[in-house]
Amino acid sequence: MNLVEVRFFLPLRAMRLAVLFILIFIIFGCTPKGPQTFDSPYVGKSREELIVAKGAANEVKIYDNAEVFIYKTKEEYYGKKPPVNKDGNLRKPKEIVVIEYIYYINNDGNVYKYQVWRKRYKNK
Repeated sequence: MNLVEVRFFLPLRAMRLAVLFILIFIIFGCTPKGPQTFDSPYVGKSREELIVAKGAANEVKIYDNAEVFIYKTKEEYYGKKPPVNKDGNLRKPKEIVVIEYIYYINNDGNVYKYQVWRKRYKNK
């Protein structure tokens, strides 16, 4: 192995590490923080059809030209341990996730947009 081979080997390794670091940063740093838009079978349906299928919304908000129905669910994650310890007492969950299913309704009374927002809370 001569000196020329060593010079090309070190920068190549450093470049690979740099590319790996940049990819990890992009993947974890650029994840969306707010609601994400999805397709739903209720898009295009009427307000009444949504209420019949999903029930009353947990929250209703009114914006300029839209009415927003928000349905919420709460999930608790306990990890590998069961939620109840040997004494029968409930453990505190490690993480709580509140999922909001958001339906936007226009002035005609039809659902035109559907979003889902996952909010994570660490339990201390």
